[in-house]
Amino acid sequence: MENKGKKVLVIINPKSGKFTVKNQLWHIADMFTKEGFETTVYTTQKRGDATEYAKLLADKFDLIVCRGGDGTFNETMNGIIQSGIDIPLGYIPSGTTNDFANSIGVPANVQDAVDLICDVDPKPTDMGQFNKDRFFCYTASFGIFTKCSYSVSQKAKNLFGYPAYVVGGLKEIKDFKPLEMRIECDNEIYEGEYALGSISSSLSIGGMIKYKKEDIGFDDGVFELNLAKLPATAYEWTKLAKDVLNQKYDKKFFTLSKGSHFVIESKGDEVPWTLDGEFGGAHKVVEIDCRKQIIKVYRD
Repeated sequence: MENKGKKVLVIINPKSGKFTVKNQLWHIADMFTKEGFETTVYTTQKRGDATEYAKLLADKFDLIVCRGGDGTFNETMNGIIQSGIDIPLGYIPSGTTNDFANSIGVPANVQDAVDLICDVDPKPTDMGQFNKDRFFCYTASFGIFTKCSYSVSQKAKNLFGYPAYVVGGLKEIKDFKPLEMRIECDNEIYEGEYALGSISSSLSIGGMIKYKKEDIGFDDGVFELNLAKLPATAYEWTKLAKDVLNQKYDKKFFTLSKGSHFVIESKGDEVPWTLDGEFGGAHKVVEIDCRKQIIKVYRD
């Protein structure tokens, strides 16, 4: 690809990852400059900054790149879509789990991620639209183990990495009660008491639920639905844990389906949702659509 003279905006979350981003800020800028880009760097100071930067500045650049975790990617992607500008998005991951980056083949190594952006053409990519006003890149979820993704402190994530999520998730089990839900997935309807539900386009959800690469498309206009029920006995818990590790999902506990339009209704109180690892609000009814190829992303 010819990059000389192109303008790139690099949005960096300095709080993401294990204290490495600040040290790499100018190093990342230097990588793009050496590739011929006119490089501008912005650092986020608070939640929502990446969205505002991307929305306000999209028409002044040829591409936007974000450096941070999946939450930073989510913010930047939302800003680009809100801008209405057809500008591609690159990703240099530095978060704790980076489910989406791993799924779309973005390397964890900084230089390799920059090389990917410099060497390939961006590909049209699906995103999820949540209640008409927000977008998510790889998962919208409710239930057990989802709250810990945003309730665990950034300091704990940086210090301990993925185990911080595991500890947070175990704390949730003690007081958790299954949620009575009604889920409409295209023309199918599912009703029952569920411990976890997710609508996703990812090879991995929280590092626990995993899909085979050949079963996931990132530009096909279809998302995966995963509904899970809690085991009743210690034996069932043990069996379930072993099955999940081997990517086996017993129909007694898991409902797996696919669709492009979802309506999820709580039969009880409002239910908290998580969007790409961040709090998505508490809702009684949620409507989700897969927006086919709504944005271009540099991916493998």
